[in-house]
Amino acid sequence: MKKLLFIIFLMVFSFAITANAKKPKVVWPKAVLTLKDGTVLNGYLQNDIHFMKKNIYFSETQNGKDVKYKIVDIKSLEVDNALQDGKKRIFILIDDDPKFPFLATEVFKGKHVTGYMEPFAFDNSTHSRSFTGIWTNITVYLDCRAYHYMVDSGKHVYYWMLFEDKKINSKREKYSQKKLLKKIKDKFKDYPAVAEEVEKRGLTAEQIHEDPTILLEILDKSLQ
Repeated sequence: MKKLLFIIFLMVFSFAITANAKKPKVVWPKAVLTLKDGTVLNGYLQNDIHFMKKNIYFSETQNGKDVKYKIVDIKSLEVDNALQDGKKRIFILIDDDPKFPFLATEVFKGKHVTGYMEPFAFDNSTHSRSFTGIWTNITVYLDCRAYHYMVDSGKHVYYWMLFEDKKINSKREKYSQKKLLKKIKDKFKDYPAVAEEVEKRGLTAEQIHEDPTILLEILDKSLQ
């Protein structure tokens, strides 16, 4: 009995040590925040870029206290290595639909078409019930990208979404050619030349996942 209690004690003690182990230090990316009122702040973005739906958290020092800013008050946000590719990205506020403002970075610039990418987190929540009747909720956030386009000075149009994990894309986003063309006709309903060119080239959803701006290249060329 004493031996059993001793083993249990060691297990609890080991768990406590593991739970209290020092977590890896988070290194926040350098950033430049420009507000609509003209204020320019140099410092660090203290939240993941996929979590900028309503607010961001910014600090003028790496380990300083963060300050919350509403995205509707932001003019632009420049972030170092935002997409883990070593490049700086400038996110601007897209608010032509005041009900759904968002921060996005320019990924395509043609003569008539501008493309933007909005990083966001997909809430992949699951709910399960054990044999004892207790419900368990597990929430996993998946990094995603939403793509939008604007023609000349018009409003933005959402046209494509993908998961940053290619394995998830291959499972979740499978399209038959018929379904793909239907989707593109819907997203580019005022520009039928896009779906026509996709069909002509035989482009697949997998190819568009690799570079969604390929659709914007087709659109921009059709408008010249």
